[in-house]
Amino acid sequence: MNERSADDAWRPRWWLFGVFVVIAGVHVSSGWSTSDAIGLPVGLACTAVLVFVRRLPPWMTGEQLPRPWSRSWLRGRRNRLTLALIVAVPALAGIVVAFVDHPPRGAEILYATFVVTCALGVVVSVAVKWVRTVGSLRLLAEARTPLSTQTVTETGPFVTGTLTFTDGSPGYFTLSDCPPSVVSAIGRTGKLWVNSARPGAIVAGPPGGDDFARGKTTVDWSSLRAWTPPPQSNVHKRLRRRSITFWVVLVLAAAFQVTAFVALGGVLAWTLLVVMIFVVAVMGIRRLRLGFTTALLDAGMWTEVAAASSPEGWRSRSMRGWAVFPDGIRARFTITSCPPELAWQVAIRRRLWIAGESRAGAAVVGLPDGVTFAIADFAVKEREYRRQRARTRGSALGADGFRS
Repeated sequence: MNERSADDAWRPRWWLFGVFVVIAGVHVSSGWSTSDAIGLPVGLACTAVLVFVRRLPPWMTGEQLPRPWSRSWLRGRRNRLTLALIVAVPALAGIVVAFVDHPPRGAEILYATFVVTCALGVVVSVAVKWVRTVGSLRLLAEARTPLSTQTVTETGPFVTGTLTFTDGSPGYFTLSDCPPSVVSAIGRTGKLWVNSARPGAIVAGPPGGDDFARGKTTVDWSSLRAWTPPPQSNVHKRLRRRSITFWVVLVLAAAFQVTAFVALGGVLAWTLLVVMIFVVAVMGIRRLRLGFTTALLDAGMWTEVAAASSPEGWRSRSMRGWAVFPDGIRARFTITSCPPELAWQVAIRRRLWIAGESRAGAAVVGLPDGVTFAIADFAVKEREYRRQRARTRGSALGADGFRS
């Protein structure tokens, strides 16, 4: 399989245009001045650079680069975040105290709310990163359990393979951004040292080593006898939560917008209207997509089909290949965001599971554990249907001739 291309994965940072519109609307709402004629074009040009220029420092765009997963790097990150919290928390307290001593009035309330929200967002972001870093260090300090591995395959940016749990159940593992030292240790010893021997999220790495990788393990239910696909209750819960959140946000956005038009008016109210429409539209689209996925998951039991990946294979998390349905029809499939477990199943075991009956069009493909799945598009050429009809007619004529 081909490696993941960074150029294909990169997309313009369109969200920065939204940030520019909000800031410009807040600034212009207080009235137009001669400095705005210069400041707005300059700000728009700088925003365009941030949106369309690919190679920029991550601190300018807020993007994260692949991290060197090691104990020493995590310790350094913990120390840096601790210093940032020591500076950020008193700064936030000072801003709040200043607004309490000198309460804002009129339009100043909006600016004060914006400043406090930004400062609070920075403090919360740093605090969450600090908690996660400390939690990762605690996980690395736990004892490691060795699990026997049978196969190890590098699938794009992931390392996948099969293993055997301590109770003898077969399964597979997936590691993301795995350091070369961890991959070589797995191949050399035939062991995967994990912090938890149960299926789920893991931290893997040789005991006593500095490097580690994050990933997950899953039981291979298809290798066990008398298995039945579990219900997709998690997806249905997500759909219910997303539906409730959408309607709550819609009602609150409508109430907030009416209040903005009554209390503020002018350009600022219309700018907030555009932002609210955008937020509600994004949440509605996400809810519709999840509803479509849920409907495909409820299509029926899993159907196993033979499959093979095409020569281009894994490219920017997109899997392409061929599948043969149980009735003999060949179809070409495309999985836009293919989980590494599915890519490994197609590349190594040459099989795929479809929720419901195998047919042309969109369908859910996944694993029998009912946890890992993705949306695939199956395309069938007309000649395949003609061949099937010819085989059906031939079988019927043969049966009639035998009976006669």
